[in-house]
Amino acid sequence: MDLKSKKIAVTGASGMLGVYICRALLARGAQVIGVVRNVDKAAFLKKEGAFGPPGQKSTIEFRKADLLDASSLASAFAGCDAIVSNAALYQITNLNWEDNYRPNKIGTENVFNAAAQNGIKRIVHISSVAVYQFSIFGEIDETSSQINGEAREGGAYRATKQLSEELAWKLAAQHDIRLTTLRPSGVYGARDTNIMPYFKMAMRLPFLPVPGLSWPLVYAADVADAVVAALENDKSAGAAYNTTGDSRDFADFLSAWHEAAGKGARVFKIPVGLGVKFSFSKAMHDLRFQNRSFVEALREIFAEEPELLN
Repeated sequence: MDLKSKKIAVTGASGMLGVYICRALLARGAQVIGVVRNVDKAAFLKKEGAFGPPGQKSTIEFRKADLLDASSLASAFAGCDAIVSNAALYQITNLNWEDNYRPNKIGTENVFNAAAQNGIKRIVHISSVAVYQFSIFGEIDETSSQINGEAREGGAYRATKQLSEELAWKLAAQHDIRLTTLRPSGVYGARDTNIMPYFKMAMRLPFLPVPGLSWPLVYAADVADAVVAALENDKSAGAAYNTTGDSRDFADFLSAWHEAAGKGARVFKIPVGLGVKFSFSKAMHDLRFQNRSFVEALREIFAEEPELLN
């Protein structure tokens, strides 16, 4: 799909990842429809709408809708060419089943049915590596075993994300929608309320010993680029992609924080040698997916959110 002048709806456009997705789409010339509950929350994006490709002004329009209100979604998707199904509940401190189930499972059902009601045939759905059965042995690829969401394996968030993606594939087949799913790992970026505040607190210490446990952290801008690439590459329809990047120690991320900020805790890695690795070669091949370095990403984040340095 050539994104120039296409109307692309992004659910959760005011969230941390949603903002990056909107920016990436605007940069490719798309006309972005930000589907949000609070229209004022991401109003700053309207000023960025002018920054499209040379000779073309991209725009963003906000439409109010709620994942649990099917009729509002149907109205919000009117006239759109494709949807990025991004909105979901991701709060690492919220373990309540219903709080996760309603937006992640029922919300997905409402999005796909509203898409079908509007005759929309292309969706990119943001899933998560949380759907997998984790193992420290070998790499996890897109064909690896998944948890049983119906049995609530892995807790409320992981189980409902597995149910959400499973339902997305079922409804895509039912409505003849060309679907791509992306499975990012721990996503970080500006305006993050999940993991970045904890890193900020840790970096206030003078010295910080950190066990060398590895888990892939992925910059939101890199996931957003993968979303755009999936929409532009019609061959990605029908496929799932890990968008995780390299498994690096948390100590490496915190050391990069110190380097990018020029201050903060001195980090000392305690060798452990344990972690989970994901294969993302498929995304590299089909979506040109790549991870920018922690230092580069953090410098961009600090420039946008200098409060993290206080």
